[in-house]
Amino acid sequence: MDKSRETAMEYVKKFQELIDNFDSVTCAACDCMGRINGMNSNIRPESRPVRMAGCALTAKTVGGDISAVIYAIENAQKGDIIVVDSHRYINSAYWGENLCLSAINKGVSAAVMDGACRDIEEIRKLGFPIYSIGTCCNVGQISGYGSIKGPITCGGVQVNTYDFILIDGNGIAVVPYENLETVYEKTKKMMDTETNVSDKLKAGETIGHLIDIEKLMKSTFNYQERALEE
Repeated sequence: MDKSRETAMEYVKKFQELIDNFDSVTCAACDCMGRINGMNSNIRPESRPVRMAGCALTAKTVGGDISAVIYAIENAQKGDIIVVDSHRYINSAYWGENLCLSAINKGVSAAVMDGACRDIEEIRKLGFPIYSIGTCCNVGQISGYGSIKGPITCGGVQVNTYDFILIDGNGIAVVPYENLETVYEKTKKMMDTETNVSDKLKAGETIGHLIDIEKLMKSTFNYQERALEE
């Protein structure tokens, strides 16, 4: 195991502990990254929703060719989440039952793609987590085009191999490998703080009162009025 993956797997355990103990960890992680790196709402669970953390292994397809996806599965290690840049193409599927079985045999945790998949009825019986932008009965060809482990875009977010994929009911967040420690520490701290805020709200407080929204709104309008006067 190379050092990058070894480090990544350490944080898989840490982030998984957060997901196991707190709700909406993806939201907190995105907040800690400047309110970015959350995949868009087109990426949806097709089989069953899950709550997990994993290390990304990227694949980039060319046209309707699924070769890169097959190649990614063969190069996957246990616990990987395969993330596919299939350029939002939905007229043929990049994943189906046979690839799902292959992925299970390799220990892959889940698959995320900005394209279509198929064999959903079989995949749901298998219980393998698939996130995509839809389904299609057609299957892509196998012609040897595409690449793996390079930078891709999926769900509007850049993803690199070894980046972190966080999944819960809110969607999918991507944590860049080089920011793992910082984002983890900030997210953990935020989750602890969020628990305190939640306790205050349950006791009768409001968000507006806690952040002094009246003062904020007045200062904003005062700024605008002063700017007009000048």
